[in-house]
Amino acid sequence: MKAIVAGFKRISLTDVHNEPTFTLWFCGCNLRCPFCHNWKLAIGDRQLCKPIDINYIIDKVVSTKEFITYLHITGGEPLLQYIVLEEIFQGVKDHGISTSLNSNLTFPDRIEQLLSKNLVDHIATDLKIPFDELSGLTEESSILWRKFVESLKVIQGYNITFELRIPVARDLTLKFIEKVLFEVEELLNKMNSIYCIVNPLVGEPLVNPRDRSWARRYCNPSVAELYRVAEIIKERIGCRVYVKKWWSFGS
Repeated sequence: MKAIVAGFKRISLTDVHNEPTFTLWFCGCNLRCPFCHNWKLAIGDRQLCKPIDINYIIDKVVSTKEFITYLHITGGEPLLQYIVLEEIFQGVKDHGISTSLNSNLTFPDRIEQLLSKNLVDHIATDLKIPFDELSGLTEESSILWRKFVESLKVIQGYNITFELRIPVARDLTLKFIEKVLFEVEELLNKMNSIYCIVNPLVGEPLVNPRDRSWARRYCNPSVAELYRVAEIIKERIGCRVYVKKWWSFGS
């Protein structure tokens, strides 16, 4: 059995907060986020995306067992390749390795399957604010947003670590954050173990975003915006909040 992947990093210190991971990038995605810098991977660019035997992947992960906390699978959207995802997670679990999934959470049934089989220990997702604008799928966004909320309901029923990432768009996120949190804060407050990461959306020349004009308009928020978002998240959700400035775009 083979997975369509863009590559892996044997030891990463940036993909899960404060934890070393073996990180694997799955190809394919059902969203069209305008800020995405992995968009070629997301569309399955054949120059990047290749089939790799899952046993080869599992062997590579096992070889780094002593140096990592998680196998972290990201994308793209890994749940699009659910069968191979489950096989890889099961394969490394059999060797005593914990697993982490970065997902957009628009496949609640598949999230439920992974959790019910005890195949995932850590889940990370973006809370896109507003969802329609940041997902790049205006017409489908209401349906996908409901699926995202449904996934949150599923996750709160399991004892896993949940990493909520808040991508901050300049002059946009703060306009909608109160409305979005009103819809999901009750669910987030019921999570067994949750922490939040506030991330600035960055554009050129640091990354190559899918929509360059959108990125010029909304990427690179000020440090003040990041900390205001962090304050609101802490007030409404009460979780540990970490701000990743990466670089300064102004006050």
